[in-house]
Amino acid sequence: MRIRMSLLGLASMLVVAGIAQAQPGTVIVEGRGGGMIPVGSFRHLQHDGGAYSIAAGYEFTDFLDMFLEFTHSFNDNNNFVFHGPGIRFVSNEVNQTFVVGVGPRINFMPSDSLVRPYGLFQVGWYHFAQFNSIKLNNRTILDDNDPDAVGIQAGLGIEGTIFQLYQRRGDRLPLLEVTLGAQGSYHQAFFPNRDDRQFVTAMGSVGVRF
Repeated sequence: MRIRMSLLGLASMLVVAGIAQAQPGTVIVEGRGGGMIPVGSFRHLQHDGGAYSIAAGYEFTDFLDMFLEFTHSFNDNNNFVFHGPGIRFVSNEVNQTFVVGVGPRINFMPSDSLVRPYGLFQVGWYHFAQFNSIKLNNRTILDDNDPDAVGIQAGLGIEGTIFQLYQRRGDRLPLLEVTLGAQGSYHQAFFPNRDDRQFVTAMGSVGVRF
């Protein structure tokens, strides 16, 4: 019994020590911007577009972070205009994708490295909003279709520290870090009675770790 308690106490000390060692990156806030590229059958429904995301994370150990991320993309599809005798038909379609995901980020280098490659995996909620403004003889008709799905995201990225702020000269751990990076991710949203929707996001990022 004493041996078990000793082993449990030793394991707890190792976990606490690992978390304490990762204190310079305990809280992570990142903003990203780039593009969204539909792939597969989804490419027939939506064009390429811009995208951004806002993410917040917590660093549990040197090699494991947990992130909550919001991503938004906006894709302007081709407009359609038809003229005829006494008729003018205009269709303006804009598609937007909203993603809220949560999952781990695995760092391939310790948190105190100035350059850190990483891999990530998230499970999330995907909302595909279609805003279709149709005008018939200058009269506006709206037709929206907004399906929801559960999906996954898997990606690779790299970030580097460009600024460190120390509370006192000679401190080993910085009080605050500013990072720049790049990330590419593959997304797949699952639909039970229709084709899944796949797309890729490629973004640059700026972050703060404190």
